[in-house]
Amino acid sequence: MAYSTDLQSTADARAAGQVAAAPRDAGKVGAWRARLGVVVPSVNTVVEPWFSEASPPGVSVHASRMFMDSVLTPEGVIRMDREEGVRAVRQLTSCRPHAIAYCCTASSILQGLEYDRHLQHEIEQAAGVPATTATQSILEALRVLGVKRIAAVSPYPEDIDRAEHAFFETAGIEVLSSACLGIKEGFELASPTLRDIHELALRAWRPAAEALLISCLNLWSQGAIEQLESELGVPVITSTQATFWRLLRIAGIADRIPHYGRLLAEH
Repeated sequence: MAYSTDLQSTADARAAGQVAAAPRDAGKVGAWRARLGVVVPSVNTVVEPWFSEASPPGVSVHASRMFMDSVLTPEGVIRMDREEGVRAVRQLTSCRPHAIAYCCTASSILQGLEYDRHLQHEIEQAAGVPATTATQSILEALRVLGVKRIAAVSPYPEDIDRAEHAFFETAGIEVLSSACLGIKEGFELASPTLRDIHELALRAWRPAAEALLISCLNLWSQGAIEQLESELGVPVITSTQATFWRLLRIAGIADRIPHYGRLLAEH
């Protein structure tokens, strides 16, 4: 992603409503606009590089990690959340982020909607800054886009994939169809190619759906969004894209970012 650092270009884009107003100390190096905090499972290899690559000028990304077992099971994911989550949030607050995202979709879908809401509130109370979870980010994206019916795909094993459907149904989102890859090793969630993701999406797609959801923050799904939106004619929402979008917005960064779907480009 290329961004202009020319001040006049930035001013022109801001006047067109494409770039958020910069602070007075915009000449400073580093995160002169916002520091974004992300809490990620130890196996995640997607969030840090992509969030950093896609971030606008003056925005930096800082991470803490929660140890996750190599074999992906509901019990292991919940254990990671319960044993590692608080420590990871506390560690992250030392770099004074302006907002924090808890970047594990599976953790929230396995423990339910009420737990997820409580987790977001708990992080905000502990850190003293706005926070979001992957699933709360997805739900907000669906709300903003006016979506109530989805086709859903994931790289997860079937038991976690089924839990995801139940989570979104509880939140008032109808899951019309779905497909999953059945990957059982946490690190390997990042291994599917863009072609794999595209084919999986088409396998799940039904015309009655108002959007396509691609879940998991350890999946390089954001690179498949543009082509899928063009082919399907509906918004495509991914865990990576929605969480990044929501994290930017609660940190006060309003930049519209192209190439990653309607959500980041228009909202």
